[in-house]
Amino acid sequence: MSENASNIPEKNNDGKQLQKREIVEEYRLVSIDDYTHKDDEKIIDIIWVLKDLWLNKKGIIAVTAIFFLLGLIYYAGSERIYYSEAKLMPETTSTASQLGQVFQQAENIFGLQRRVEEEDIRVSMYPYIVESLPFQLELMQHEVYFGDLGRRVTIFEYFTEFYQPSFIDRTAEILWNYTIGLPVTIWRAATTRRPMADDSAEIAGIDFSQLSDFSEPRILDNQIRRVANQMSDYITISREPQTGFVSIGVSLPDAHASTEIVILVKNLLQEYVIDYRTEKAINNLEFIRERYKDSKIVFQQRQDSLAAFQDRNVNPARQTLLVQEQRLQSEFDIAFSLYNTLARRLQEAEIQVQEETPVFRVHEPATIPGRHAQPNGIRIMGGSIFVGLFLGIAAIYIRRGFRSFLYEFHNKEPKIHQA
Repeated sequence: MSENASNIPEKNNDGKQLQKREIVEEYRLVSIDDYTHKDDEKIIDIIWVLKDLWLNKKGIIAVTAIFFLLGLIYYAGSERIYYSEAKLMPETTSTASQLGQVFQQAENIFGLQRRVEEEDIRVSMYPYIVESLPFQLELMQHEVYFGDLGRRVTIFEYFTEFYQPSFIDRTAEILWNYTIGLPVTIWRAATTRRPMADDSAEIAGIDFSQLSDFSEPRILDNQIRRVANQMSDYITISREPQTGFVSIGVSLPDAHASTEIVILVKNLLQEYVIDYRTEKAINNLEFIRERYKDSKIVFQQRQDSLAAFQDRNVNPARQTLLVQEQRLQSEFDIAFSLYNTLARRLQEAEIQVQEETPVFRVHEPATIPGRHAQPNGIRIMGGSIFVGLFLGIAAIYIRRGFRSFLYEFHNKEPKIHQA
């Protein structure tokens, strides 16, 4: 309790000024329990919120259980995908110094722009090479062992005759085709020809040898196009910018097939890159080899002619014989010089091909996965519980807000504007 005095003049009823009187101002200490203010309504009472949620726990549990059940159905009906990966360490031909390599690593870490070297361009082309149609056509013709079938079949035969989508995929496709995609479904049904009795034989009898050359326009079968698109989706190729490792990954419903296809893609990609980088050197080698064979034949002919002449004329006395011997000797020398030069060039071309051939060292080999990579049960179940709890709690307050809005909407009187 504190007091503060001040002198204030007072007046009576007659308006005369009276003497000054002391007025005391009093400050009272009030308990916080007795203090109320309108801003307290904005403060969230955690205990009240928890009690409110506890009283409405049945609804929250019901919504959470529904979403948990949906997540369980999704997990049980999803396709089991096995992921296998191999890491390669491609050969680099960069001649940069150690200091330059340090700056290059720093630029890769901080994401700065740097000069793209020829080797980097070729490595960055790997995903486009694998996604290309010629590569996919070559890949789908190889036989792979599928554990669910227990035998080896080509990739094309597996995806056209044996592969069955999962329950979730079939359900999603049906819902899409007969709801949002219904116009497209009707159009496809009207434009697609009816299947004939010999369609299966026609699909099985596709001649892939005719698809090796695309120099002329060709009609590609829909089955081939669909399998090529599927395989390009299942295969992933990425490069780590800091280490330069190239990762080849394959996701398939079969564990053994995913690993075998990783090895197959690695081998085909290696052959493709070797052919690409050594094409010029190999063409040069073949040209020199053909010229070498021709020069060898000519050299042997000139050598035989000179030897036969010398055998017939041991001591030539006439001048014509000497001139003829000189001419044969000259032709022999020219043939020998050409033959010797081409033999040396042939060895150089072979060395050039070997130098141009890139080396792929397997840093981490592909192994058969022991468990599926997708779907992730913990993530699906945890996400389902979280979404169920969130929507269950949100439904309580949304329902209350909606009821309050309806109550105010029906009971609030409209304002009447007077003219």
